Amino acid sequence: MDTPRRYPRISVVDGRLSASLKVKDKHLAGIRVTSLSLGGLFLFINSSHTPGVVAGRRIEEMILHHPDLPATPMSATVMRTLGGGEGMDIMGCGLRFDPLSDEQSEALGTYIDGYLQEHEEPFIP
Repeated sequence: MDTPRRYPRISVVDGRLSASLKVKDKHLAGIRVTSLSLGGLFLFINSSHTPGVVAGRRIEEMILHHPDLPATPMSATVMRTLGGGEGMDIMGCGLRFDPLSDEQSEALGTYIDGYLQEHEEPFIP
């Protein structure tokens, strides 16, 4: 049985949202974000950059790049990883935001609500 999510999650399929972050001493940029909620996000990282990316690893100085979001650094924790094994070019990472500031939470909530209104399929009975 699936547990309902605490926050609405959007699938970001238009490619307009990317991230940059720091893992250990390595800065990574241009990372594709594929889903986002107030609780966290899912992104894809080039496997050549993933040696330090494992469940439980703290991610620092993460910035979401989109004109509607503040470019303030945030922290997150890697909750799960997919792929990234030998011969794989990409690894997926599920990240949980560490507590967000009120400004970050409000901006993300507004962005997610607007995205849902713009991309939501109409209900047809």
